[in-house]
Formats: sequence, C-alpha cells, structure tokens
Amino acid sequence: MAIRQFNKILISNRSEIALRIQATCKSLGIKTVAIYAPEDAQASYVYKADESYALSLRGFQAYLNQEEILSIACNAGVDAIHPGYGFLSESSSFAKKVLAAGIVWIGPMPDTMVLIGDKAQARALMRMINVPINQGAEFKAVAFDLNAAKDCAQALGYPVIIKDSLGGGGKAMRRVDHDIDFDTAWHAVLSEGKRLGFSGNIIVEKYLPNARHIEIQIAGDGKNFIHFFERECSVQRKHQKIVEEAPCSFVSQETLDGMYAAAITIAQAVSYVNIGTVEFLVAATGEFYFLEVNARLQVEHSVTELTTGVDLIALQIHVAFNEKLPMTQQEVYRRGHAIECRIYAENPANNFMPSVGTVQYLQVPRGPFVRVDHDLRHGGEITPFFDAMIAKITVQGATRAHALANMLAALNDFILAGCTTNISFLRAIITSDVFIQGDISTHWLLRSDVVAKLCAGDLAAPTIDQEELIIVAAALHEALAARAMMGVVGHKELHGVSKKWKQVLWK
Repeated sequence: MAIRQFNKILISNRSEIALRIQATCKSLGIKTVAIYAPEDAQASYVYKADESYALSLRGFQAYLNQEEILSIACNAGVDAIHPGYGFLSESSSFAKKVLAAGIVWIGPMPDTMVLIGDKAQARALMRMINVPINQGAEFKAVAFDLNAAKDCAQALGYPVIIKDSLGGGGKAMRRVDHDIDFDTAWHAVLSEGKRLGFSGNIIVEKYLPNARHIEIQIAGDGKNFIHFFERECSVQRKHQKIVEEAPCSFVSQETLDGMYAAAITIAQAVSYVNIGTVEFLVAATGEFYFLEVNARLQVEHSVTELTTGVDLIALQIHVAFNEKLPMTQQEVYRRGHAIECRIYAENPANNFMPSVGTVQYLQVPRGPFVRVDHDLRHGGEITPFFDAMIAKITVQGATRAHALANMLAALNDFILAGCTTNISFLRAIITSDVFIQGDISTHWLLRSDVVAKLCAGDLAAPTIDQEELIIVAAALHEALAARAMMGVVGHKELHGVSKKWKQVLWK
C-alpha cells in the first residue's frame, strides 16, 4: 500500500490474532514484538515474532497490565502498538497512554472510544443524527429509579432487555419476560456490572425475539469514510457469535443500503479513524436499529477479507501510518460467499462446559478456499485461563451453497485429539434445514429445544478408550504415510487406512 512503513510494531495480544497480525507485518517488511504470559511461553506466536518479552502476571490479567506492556513497548523501541481484539483493544485509557508515550495507536482515537463505547451516550448520538434506535430508555447510576424503569418495561411490553451501558457479549445483561422477574434481573445487572467495573448506567430496551444481527465493516481517516458491506452474525449462543457469513442473502437490498448509509453517517459524526464495526438488529418486519459500535478489529474480519480481497490489518496499518484511506468506496467490491465457524474448547454434550487438555493429535483442514486461524500445536496445552475459542475456520465459495459444502468438508477434516470441541455442534448447525434456508435469528439458539435437537446424535464426548484409539490410529496413519513416501506401502492402502480411522472419530 505505502512505500514507507513502520519499522517495528508491538502486538498487545496473543494466540491466533497475534499470528494473524504477524503475517501481515511480515508481508509489509515490519518487525514484530510479542508479549506472553507464562502459560503462553511455548506458543507459536512467541517464536514467530522478531522479539518476545515475558509478562509478570499470569493468565488473562497479564494482557491487561497496561503499565508493563507500555514499558516493554518503550524499551523495545516500537513505532506502534496493534491491540488486536479483546483485552485492551477498546481501552481508551491505554490508547491515551500509548499516544502520550509517542507511540502510534493502530486503532480508533481514544475520544471516539469513549463517545461510542458507552451505549447510553451512543444512543443519544443516534437520536441527534437520525439513526434508528430500538425502543427503550437510559437510567443514570446517580439517580436510579427502579419504579420508573419498571414503568418503562411495562410500557414497552415484555420481553425486555436490561443492560449496563458498557456491557457487551452477554456481560451485565439480562432478558426479562415477566414483570415479577424485573427486580431480580435489575439487581443482577447492577451487581455484575459493578464487579466488572462497568458504568452502572442502565438501559432498558424492547427485546426483539426474531431479529437478525447484521454488522457493517467501516473504515475512515477522519475525513473520508467507506464500508466493506455487511456480515450476518445471527447464530449466537448466550450472546456469543458462533457462525458468521457474508453477504447476508436473507435481508432486502433496501434494508442493507439503509444500514450502509447509517454506518457511514455514524462514522462521519464522530470523525472515525481506522476500522470498526457498526452493529444493527434487523426486526422480522425489516426495520433496522442501531445496536453498538465496536471500535476495533473483529474476530470475524476474515469473512470480509475473503469476500473483498482486502487485508484489513494492512489497511489499519496504512491508515495509522499515512493518516489517509488508501481507497475510495468505488474501489471496494466483493465476490462470492464466505462463512466462518468458531471452534471452542467446550463439550456440547455436557452443557457446553469448558474443556482443557493437551493436544495429542492435530489435523487442520487445507484447500484453495479454506482459511484456518489458530495457534494450536502438538503437545500444546489448552488451559482454562483464556477465552474458549481455540480456532476459527473461514471458507469461501462462488455461492452460499458452495461455501456451505466447503465448510462441511473443512469441519470434517479438522481433527483435534486430547480436548473436546464444538465441531460436531457446528456441523449440526450448518447442515440444519433452518440454517440452510436462512431462517435464523439471535433467538434461534436461545431455545433449549433447538439446542437439544442440534446436540442429539453424534455429539457425545468420546470416552478415554476412544481417545486412545484416535491417537493410535493417527500415529499409524502417519507411519504408513511415511512408508508410502518411500514406496513401501501403496497409496491405495494408505487411503483405506486413513478413511477407516477418520470414521472412528465420528462414531
């Protein structure tokens, strides 16, 4: 994109997103600095960086230690910091400290994060610029009136959502179906929000039972603003996205055009810099409502990259360095269909309980239209100290049907022994009639009967004996593959063994 670039970037993150950022930096000739908690000392991203520095704290807290991370950045002499997603990616306080230290922040400006990070403030802004918002009201922490909030809920009509204005991803958020449950949910949101250090300001909104979650990828340089179309993110479990795709084939072009325009209006109103995502809820009747702005890179950015051909991380770096967008809206186009599935270390057969263990065998799917982002390795530990997402598969196809076929093949080829995953659950989702027909909503996986049906059949976790059989079969396959390369065993025999041991996995 640009002739001149940063010399060195610190990535204040871990695992697959650290590897993803490293890949782009390498292609641009930029050196990278990695940071790691003790649990990540053997991770691939640590060794693939040009420089790596240990953090003093353990687990999740290590990557939230602003002062230590900033100290490493200064001592390493980096030009910029890329926060990835999660952790400090939307921390305005950290971004301010980075800029104050004379280091470039690869992301939106701190003031923008403050303005749009608070959902109550964002709702007020949407009213000013005439972007549709869902019915509801905001209640200040300094002047709580529980009776007024209950009156609001009754006026809206149940069900409603109670949420902290700084909450997200299901945190400090409760759905209320009946007036008798309102007080309990209200205090639960207050308590959880206080524990997580949120604002204490509460929003009561009308719950839209059959809504779609559609998000628009945007980019700006403070003066010019563009979008990279939409992503469909309606398949969620407990407010966490599981499957994402683009384009959305089941919303009218008129509605999509309205969301594109609204997203650009929001970007203009806050003089947005770098990339971000504007999220909307689309009601069953077709109306759309502003939900929030994520002022950072999204996990599902790969869906947009595969359909537009744009390296969004390279775009972030370009804007941060040049302070100017490298393209216009007329130069943004997309082709084909892309789908992403998030692989979690959890057991669908046991109420999605987290799963930990040692990677005893790993086979990652490959193909011309398959992308797998992960930092898994043989002998690596999957621990309970971080988010349960351990990989993501993104596939592309000429049509949605082609993309679905590619995803099913990729899921079948992804083999991980030593830890239980949600792969069978993902396979059940994408092969279900509801998903194939596109009749999905954020409410779909909230229904216990739907989840139970998807979890039926082959989702039972393998026993210890089965796991041992998998490992032995995998080792036998590898040994035979080596012998086939030397001509000792024929490839026909090798294929037969491979087919039989893979069948064991799906029993």
